Amino acid sequence: MSTVIQVRPQQFVKTAALEQIMQRALRYLRSGYSVHLEGPTGVGKTTLAMHLADCRKHPMALVIGGHNLTMSGQKDSWLRLACCQGWTLIYDEFNRSRPEINTVLLSALEERILVLTSEYGAEYVPVHPEFRVIFTSNSEEYCGTYSTQNALFDRLVTIRLPEPNILERQQLLIELAGISDQAAALVIKVVHQFFRQVAPEGQSSLRPQLMIAQVCQREGIHISANDADFRQVCRDILLARSYQSTTDSNQVLWEVFNQLAKPMPMIESVASRLSLERVGY
Repeated sequence: MSTVIQVRPQQFVKTAALEQIMQRALRYLRSGYSVHLEGPTGVGKTTLAMHLADCRKHPMALVIGGHNLTMSGQKDSWLRLACCQGWTLIYDEFNRSRPEINTVLLSALEERILVLTSEYGAEYVPVHPEFRVIFTSNSEEYCGTYSTQNALFDRLVTIRLPEPNILERQQLLIELAGISDQAAALVIKVVHQFFRQVAPEGQSSLRPQLMIAQVCQREGIHISANDADFRQVCRDILLARSYQSTTDSNQVLWEVFNQLAKPMPMIESVASRLSLERVGY
């Protein structure tokens, strides 16, 4: 029971792409099918799953997949309650659970019968017609995950979540962090240019950008490549995510800041005065 909590939906920002995905997923859920949201880390799978569950207007619960997860046959078990009372079950990172644990869901999703076994034998529990499961998994994560049996995938509608593009990321930062469009654009540029050099095949997650934007907004830090506090926040959040050494990563990030930094007005004024003095004005 410690792995299951009743949840409330988080703030959800509808980009055009997410709106389309949401409508597709709701179509399948209304038709009686469970859905599987698949995508890389940080694209908003869990947030979208919670929003979809909230749209169904049924009780929802969240279970986190893991090696030690169990699906007990006790009368008060989370799975039994969800099946009998028609909950929407958000099964986050379900492929982190052992495949044999997920087998119990096969008959619940297809035949609408939950088969629970215990030391006293098997029990067959009718599944409420409104019971649905919203599965999530990371298509690029292999550490700590298990191969999922085809029988389970065959019972689901899998929707692959794409990485948000630049404009979508900017919209998400503006609405979730409350920063300006110029500040959002700068945060995206810093993170993108940094990872392009230190982790060119990874780090598509929106989380580092959102962390930087939210911290700066809440702490009153000016989002500028010239600002020392902004640079420090970026260093704290980004350097540990690099595939390179801390020294090399720090050098890359410093170069990114310098490329994006705007000339200071006072420096421009001094430079202009010196230029005029040279030509005799």
